[in-house]
Amino acid sequence: MVRFAACALTVVLTAASAFAPGCNSTPAVDPAEQAAQIKKDLANAAARVNDEKWKEAEAMLTRVLEAEPSNPEALALMAKVRLYGDKDAAKALELIDKALASKGDVADYHATRASALEKSGKDADAAASWGKASQLDPDNGNWGLHQGQALRRAKQYEQAEAVFREVIKNDEAVKFVYSELGDVLREQGKLDEALTTYAKAMIKYQGDKTAHAGAAQVYEAKGETQKAIDEWSTYIRMDCCSEFSNNVAKKRIAELQQGRAG
Repeated sequence: MVRFAACALTVVLTAASAFAPGCNSTPAVDPAEQAAQIKKDLANAAARVNDEKWKEAEAMLTRVLEAEPSNPEALALMAKVRLYGDKDAAKALELIDKALASKGDVADYHATRASALEKSGKDADAAASWGKASQLDPDNGNWGLHQGQALRRAKQYEQAEAVFREVIKNDEAVKFVYSELGDVLREQGKLDEALTTYAKAMIKYQGDKTAHAGAAQVYEAKGETQKAIDEWSTYIRMDCCSEFSNNVAKKRIAELQQGRAG
């Protein structure tokens, strides 16, 4: 009889505990509060990413992804953390592809993908992603600039030329686009047109030292040694001590002077 009473008491207590608030149960999450917290974390994480405070951003984004593993904004921001904070291009690419799978119409996501591909040495693929970003946000000429640069690195000079010309057509104020166009024209052997384009770059952006380096190489190809030396010298005055200045520009001047003396 005592044993039966004990068992009955156990049943009653167990049943009571099932209805008792806070006993062996997790409080229900208010969807409105959770949505507000996610929105706040995303905004704060975006600000931290812009300030390159990677660890702080990662903590906020981890909270968001624990609640919403497929949140595209959180995935895209975490991709930037991995790419620029951790220097892990492969992980960044994995994350940004997940973001694009659920929201493929955001230009910045495609730009992040392009940057990850560039870090992986896949310039032709990066150019395609830059192109997609440009299509989604045609008012941002920098996307086209990056696309053309990626095509140039992939040695797709004709395609790069077309992209740079389109950038100039839509927004010639994009910095360095004329010197970039000059480079791909020079690579195609269009020396006179390249020289004219470098001259435009020098007028448009007087601090564009790369235009002088490009012009120097054109003059070298044309056999105009003194003009090449003059352009290399101008480059060095604008950039006295960089690796390119020391290992390329200064050496070219010495070689040209030696060749002329010989």
